[in-house]
Amino acid sequence: MTAATPRFAAQETAVRRLAAGFALVLTLGTVAALGQLADRQYDDALMAQADNAPTQVVVVQSTRLPRV
Repeated sequence: MTAATPRFAAQETAVRRLAAGFALVLTLGTVAALGQLADRQYDDALMAQADNAPTQVVVVQSTRLPRV
């Protein structure tokens, strides 16, 4: 015979799922914001360095070999 899940336990599980989802969204949002901030700082530092020295652009081209 299986025991029925008490109402309190079912509500507790729902609350835990909600809290875990909220924590996940909050964590991913914080990481994304920090990533954008770091990207902005990197771009600023790169441009500041580029102003002091000549910039070199490398273009790579390739062609496909015919199938044999």
